[in-house]
Amino acid sequence: MERRKKLQLFYELLVLLAALVLLAVLLFRIGCRLMPERTTYGAVWSSYLKEEKDSVDLLVLGSSRAYCDVIPAEIFQKTGISSYCMCGPSQTPSLSYYYLRECLRTQKPKYVFVEASGLWYGKNEEHSKTNVLYMPGSINRVLAAAACEEGILELALYPLQEFHYRIYAPDRDLPAKKDGVMLCGYTPLDDAKPQTERGLRIPKVEPGNENYLYNLDYFRRIAELCDREGIECVFFITPTMEDYTEEQTARMLTDLRALPCRAVEDWTDLIEEIGIDNETDWFDSIHFNQSGAEKFTAFFSDYLLDLGLEPTPGADAGLWQRRWDYLHP
Repeated sequence: MERRKKLQLFYELLVLLAALVLLAVLLFRIGCRLMPERTTYGAVWSSYLKEEKDSVDLLVLGSSRAYCDVIPAEIFQKTGISSYCMCGPSQTPSLSYYYLRECLRTQKPKYVFVEASGLWYGKNEEHSKTNVLYMPGSINRVLAAAACEEGILELALYPLQEFHYRIYAPDRDLPAKKDGVMLCGYTPLDDAKPQTERGLRIPKVEPGNENYLYNLDYFRRIAELCDREGIECVFFITPTMEDYTEEQTARMLTDLRALPCRAVEDWTDLIEEIGIDNETDWFDSIHFNQSGAEKFTAFFSDYLLDLGLEPTPGADAGLWQRRWDYLHP
């Protein structure tokens, strides 16, 4: 009799545990589904997942220095290459890595370009929470949260505690949902702030310290994942009016060129070559407005052609034309 009671208690505890696990999974799924749709300023997973499967040739990863400067619709106009900016605000290398893993679940790009200034970021940035919480409900979301500092994992598992007020609030000041489909991760900026002189940008980590090596290891993981998947990987640095020191830049380029990637490009000083007008083409000292982004993307597109990158036949040219028209009303 005593044994029967123990077995009954064991089964009851097992059922309770199973119920708790199911409840946790249900709350996780509901939280992910109720997240507001995000169409600009990075972490645009809701629109990325609407792309036709295996229709993206080129993925761009990185921070706002990528999603404000690279325009996929302009790339297609010039090269026929379909691309998407799967970037995020202050996207750290660890988050770029898990973004890439998640991206590869629905797309098989030939090329991955990574804006490399994230090498100087801390392990957890101000917007890391945003980068993680808009990811789909998958193991990569959980691993991305765990790669950040303490505090984000709990929110990744239960996002409603952070965003419930936005989910149930009126839809004010939210961009149109079609923006995401049309912009492909790019965020247009309209204001122009003249830039008169170059400044010095202070990194958040020191060359060679623990955080720097942590970031470099995740860039290595990106390069190695691309190599295993037969993807060409290129690290690049966008032009900016705020430079790191020559020693810091040299260390970064040396370390990146030791990775198994196709190329590492430093375009920081090519402002004049690209044709940037410092009076009209900057939104601020590190981001182009749309005028500057169009010039940079023209340069970027020429680089893709010089590198020998070719589009996959069969892209929806009509859709890409509508995307271009959307930016040029």
